[in-house]
Amino acid sequence: MGIKDLLRFMKPYIKPIHIKKYAGKRVGIDAYSWLHKGAYSCSMELCLNTNSQKKSRYLDYFMHRINLLRHYNTTPVVVLDGGNFPSKSATEHERDRHVTQHRMHFCTLHTLNFVRKRQANRDLAMEKLKEGNVNAATEHFQKAINITPAMAHQLIQILRSENIEFVVAPYEADAQLAYLSSLEVEKGGIVAVITEDSDLIVYGSQATVFKMDRYGNGEELLLDKVFDSMTGTPSFRSFDKELFIGMCVLAGCDFLPSVPGIGIAKAYSMVSKYRNIDHVLSVLKFEKGNQMPEDYPKSFREAVAVFQHARVYDAGIKKIKHLKPLPQQLLQSLNEELDFLGPYPLI
Repeated sequence: MGIKDLLRFMKPYIKPIHIKKYAGKRVGIDAYSWLHKGAYSCSMELCLNTNSQKKSRYLDYFMHRINLLRHYNTTPVVVLDGGNFPSKSATEHERDRHVTQHRMHFCTLHTLNFVRKRQANRDLAMEKLKEGNVNAATEHFQKAINITPAMAHQLIQILRSENIEFVVAPYEADAQLAYLSSLEVEKGGIVAVITEDSDLIVYGSQATVFKMDRYGNGEELLLDKVFDSMTGTPSFRSFDKELFIGMCVLAGCDFLPSVPGIGIAKAYSMVSKYRNIDHVLSVLKFEKGNQMPEDYPKSFREAVAVFQHARVYDAGIKKIKHLKPLPQQLLQSLNEELDFLGPYPLI
């Protein structure tokens, strides 16, 4: 889902491009973003598990875009999600439980709520279908879509047959893509990421392409230009990467809902004014009182740590490691309890 309203807020820094800009380059693909978009065209068939050939349209959608990249001499590197971070499950499916669900631990209740919502949409879709209202049914089927491991496996089989490079991330594809974008091309790196998820910006992807259409047109954000711009509004000249991540977490992310009344504009205003995250949290506690859960600062720091130090796979050494090394000070502040970054070794 990403940071709510972040792309809208960053719109002055997002420019139209065509994918041919990356001819001769390696570009990362957020696989599940294309799988989700492709599944909209066959949501009814997927939800009803029909034998219709239309059920595989999501694969056609995906491979059309892969072939488009290859047509423009761009090398796709597909990255698929592995497991969820334990910290994500607390907010992934129930972002509005602001008071009681801020702690970032594996929460079965939220998973059940998500399943129930998906089932409720499927039930509504079936009702509309029986009424003969196919358009309304389709809308609910699209909300009931679940990208299953079996669907991902089908994609992997095609990627293998087409000799397309792919990686299954140990946890979130976003972190793995950001890691690949930090590497030199000679070491398996990529120069840009194609996604629909604003989290890639927060993880530190230097060049991110959103909303790529079937013709190769998209919208690009270059992270260095955000921090270096002398005239851009909102201005991030006084921000470093940590302040930027802090702003995004304050606005509400997949790992931690925002405190009521705090959106991206308010988060930017507070971070821009105080330029110190601890100070921002103190002011927030003063202003929001009981609306800010007692353990919010701890959960906040853990969420920031996910964006900086999530576990990723290093193909060079064939081991799981952190996106960025963990500072000793952070280890001590967390009492070396790091499972919220993804349990290690992976089980």
